[in-house]
Amino acid sequence: MMLFSKKKIAILISDKGTGTNLQAIIDGVIFKKINAKIISVISDTKDAFGLKRAKKYKLPVKIVPKKEDLLPTLKKLNPDYICLAGWKQIILEQVLDNFPNRILNTHPGLIPDTLDGVVKNPDGTNAIWNKGKMTDKAIQNFINSKSTYAGCTNHFLSHEFDFGPVLGRCFEKIKKGDTVKSLYRRLKVKENKLYVDVLVRLCKKDGQKVLVVDGGGRGAALVDKYAQSEKVFRILAVPGNDLMQINTKKEVKIFPNLKTTDIYEILEICKKEKIDLVDVAQDNAVEAGLVDTLMLNGIPVIGPISSAGQIEWDKAWARKFMGKYSIPAPKYQIFYTEKEGKEYVKNLPAIKCFVKASGLAEGKGAIPANNKEEAINAIKQMSKFGRSGDTYLLEEWLKGEEFSAFALCDGENFQIVGYAQDHKRVFDQDLGPNTGGMGCVSNPLIVDKSIKKQVEEIFRKTVNGLKDEGRPYMGVLYLGVMVVKGKVLCLEFNARWGDPEAQVIIPGVKNDFIEIADAIIYGKIKNLKLKMDKQVRVALTATAKGYPVDYSDVKGKKIYGIENALRTGVKIYGAGIKKVNSNYVVAGGRVFHLVAEGKDILEARHKAYKAMKLINIEGNNLHYRTDIGWRDLERFKK
Repeated sequence: MMLFSKKKIAILISDKGTGTNLQAIIDGVIFKKINAKIISVISDTKDAFGLKRAKKYKLPVKIVPKKEDLLPTLKKLNPDYICLAGWKQIILEQVLDNFPNRILNTHPGLIPDTLDGVVKNPDGTNAIWNKGKMTDKAIQNFINSKSTYAGCTNHFLSHEFDFGPVLGRCFEKIKKGDTVKSLYRRLKVKENKLYVDVLVRLCKKDGQKVLVVDGGGRGAALVDKYAQSEKVFRILAVPGNDLMQINTKKEVKIFPNLKTTDIYEILEICKKEKIDLVDVAQDNAVEAGLVDTLMLNGIPVIGPISSAGQIEWDKAWARKFMGKYSIPAPKYQIFYTEKEGKEYVKNLPAIKCFVKASGLAEGKGAIPANNKEEAINAIKQMSKFGRSGDTYLLEEWLKGEEFSAFALCDGENFQIVGYAQDHKRVFDQDLGPNTGGMGCVSNPLIVDKSIKKQVEEIFRKTVNGLKDEGRPYMGVLYLGVMVVKGKVLCLEFNARWGDPEAQVIIPGVKNDFIEIADAIIYGKIKNLKLKMDKQVRVALTATAKGYPVDYSDVKGKKIYGIENALRTGVKIYGAGIKKVNSNYVVAGGRVFHLVAEGKDILEARHKAYKAMKLINIEGNNLHYRTDIGWRDLERFKK
């Protein structure tokens, strides 16, 4: 079958219900929302009300009263999808075996992704599964249980009763005085829409539309990867940047005037553009609850809900979480006022620590302090981070080597997708102030079997801990660690890909990214066969001179040589860059990231620096580190 040919649908009905799901599907096909053809409406009785609807639209009809006759009937029809719409017979196991992940059903309850899992209502309370309950009893159970929300689930049928891969859920707020009739009347509208939305997605004609929420190099790497999928035909990015289009011929639409926290506007884009998948890659958006809002509106999304993302946006909470679940970490103290922290420091004989803002600070909220004077000065600087610095931490200064690891999580299971080593300081030899990242390497050589085992254990404790806390983590989880005498200690978690780490890991993933998205959203990470290439990648971050302190004089200056560098075979992922007429100009501190690959660190570095020499910023205002990957280079030469 051709990838985008019209799908064939068979709809199974009975004399239960009034046929509203059948009508919703018929309307979806007639008005060309669903790229499908209804090849048969099958009923187990001639008395089904839905048959009148089928005959009205001149749809082929079959009556199959015996459940044993259903399989041969379906085999002759060979539909792509079989939609249960009030079917009351038991579906025999032989039918399930012949049509795996092709039989859709709507259940009047919130089916979890795993048998021991729990779905959360929009207000964070536990949702009700209603396993084994028919519609009226299920709706009554929502009311009797004093649940805050009712809901239903569209899922693929499986051998487990009232369970299977979840395709979508919808929720309806229960009102005071609701009866089974009044509650189900409102829920039914959403149930019908959900069925259509699921079929629209499954029967997509012209590929999927993907929205990436990010504006930097990380988002550019995601845009590049989604563009490589045959299942994707159009990509949008909020806010995006003008260089994202450079790596693909597929259309990339950006929204430079929006912020990643403009939740209402992003939701409207999703509805207007009929977005099939949203990838939320930016920390502020996670904290603001963008993922929560999209999920509530039935839009498939990659990224953690805000409460799960607290593991990044609230470092004080994260440290307490680590302690509760025995995750190895530096010693720390939490403070809530400037006076409190300064008095603590003054009473110590000596101190060498990091002062960290608890909230999000664009990667610049950790200030090193070599002594008491520097510590007090760093505490004073917390105020420049606004609310993010209202709470801050003093953390033990560890001496060791840092790297980061990344895991794909579906709320229950995880798979580690890669490792990277960032270079935070702005100047060579790790000098100068911290930045959002000046470059990195993939697969750092420090990561041996022992370290991998420790990292895996930290991920396991974290994913299980968040699930136990009622905050299931679904998305990419970043683990920043330091190795001290062979022991791995957790420095931080981020609730998304790192930047620039994403730029060296994502290109190495050989799987279609839509496959990965489905595994995360529908709880299939355990069964995902993750495929990575064996290349080493080096990312060089090009910045405006003066970054991260003051680069205002460089903004608007022209950038030369990007096309020449691309001809050498490297990738360039835009960040603080925009196009004015036919020229690229500086629009931010980190301007772009140049990524080269090779069989080892030597080859990758050589290609990267050779290409970077071809680029410049007007007035000789380009800055980049010349020692990215120096640790692995030393190890490789030994």
